[in-house]
Amino acid sequence: MIFSKFFNKSNKLDKELERNLLFAPNYLIREQKVNDNTQYIFGGHSIVTIEQTKGKNIGLYFNRSRTSKSNKLNVDPKDELHLGFQTIRDQNYLILGTRKHLSKVKPGDTLSIHFKDDSEISLTLEASAEQATSNKGYACNVRALIDKKQLQFFQKKSIRDYKIKTAKEHFEGSFDKEFSRKFREVAQTYVFCLENYY
Repeated sequence: MIFSKFFNKSNKLDKELERNLLFAPNYLIREQKVNDNTQYIFGGHSIVTIEQTKGKNIGLYFNRSRTSKSNKLNVDPKDELHLGFQTIRDQNYLILGTRKHLSKVKPGDTLSIHFKDDSEISLTLEASAEQATSNKGYACNVRALIDKKQLQFFQKKSIRDYKIKTAKEHFEGSFDKEFSRKFREVAQTYVFCLENYY
């Protein structure tokens, strides 16, 4: 295993995750029980939680990911959309979180994501589950159902740019190189956890 450079420990940035070494994104550092749920803490500073009830897995989501400070689609300067993944039972979603009450993006709008190899996926946004909005500091108010093939696109390819089409407006923008790399690693961690622990 090859390690990256050492990081100074900082409680402000840790958010309960020791930040001494940057491991590979699929390197499981530790597993811990939190109430009825199980948290998996990976290298690359990702924490994934598997939600459980009566011994059955009912959901998979990120508590923290490496892109938590940079994964924003800027629809306008006051609207920041945060990309992420979520699984509820057997359905996988790309989620778009927004700061509360600021989003112009609604269910029924479309999101097209283009990858660096010129491939593309087009997704129709839908309303998010209520549980996705209740425990976060921002509202995860839209999501898009994705199949396993689409999830593997994010795992294997780097995203390049996006287009959002609403009833009245179109928005577009690009992702910088660092975000593209980090988001692919987030997808790798997510798929790894989904396939091996969920």
